[in-house]
Amino acid sequence: MREILTVTNLVKRYGGKVALNGANCRFEQGKIYGLLGPNASGKTTFLKICAALIMIYQGQVLIDGVRPGLATKAKVAYLPDGDYFLDWMRVADTVNYFSDFFADFDRAKAEHLLLELELEKSSPVKSLSKGMKARLKLAVVLSRRARLFLLDEAFDGVDPVTREKIIDVMLNTFDQESTMILATHHIDYVEKLLDEVKLLRRGEVIREIAAEEIRQNSGQSIGEYYLEVFRHEKAT
Repeated sequence: MREILTVTNLVKRYGGKVALNGANCRFEQGKIYGLLGPNASGKTTFLKICAALIMIYQGQVLIDGVRPGLATKAKVAYLPDGDYFLDWMRVADTVNYFSDFFADFDRAKAEHLLLELELEKSSPVKSLSKGMKARLKLAVVLSRRARLFLLDEAFDGVDPVTREKIIDVMLNTFDQESTMILATHHIDYVEKLLDEVKLLRRGEVIREIAAEEIRQNSGQSIGEYYLEVFRHEKAT
């Protein structure tokens, strides 16, 4: 399959703290990846570099052969951890905002996702629960026709029923021309979405493995495999 994202010897420091320490990995078109690791393993920094929100680093990051920046913003859809809507907005305003800002925004898909995720267009954003805001963020980000989707802790604060609804929507709307990277520590939430996992430890990619290989060769879930790997890492 065609590579969409290639990362080589990626290093990022914040003062004396190393967030990424020579990370190497590749991501192919048409797959959903789990970027998994403990807190402070470098997941958010990794996504921010790919989204061109962090521009100073060492090593190489290429999206379709191009360094992240203005040239790649039209290809990358980023969902950050935390709020990023303005308090004055209603749900309909967030759709208008994304439609104005991104040429690849699909209004018809957004309308469909709002309906599927039970979001009223007249609702003020500031009145939404954490779970409802998570639904809204996903609805507008997934309505872009991007090549690379970067989702940071997309399911935080989402109740189990809503989570299953969102996962079903993601599976049903995923475009095989795109690639999705889910950074999370809630592995059981995203298990059935994943084609492949990348395990991060202290800023390094220590394992890259297909989800099906984990299930067939070890009989484990991705969560069980993750726990086994990191127990071993701590022991060594």
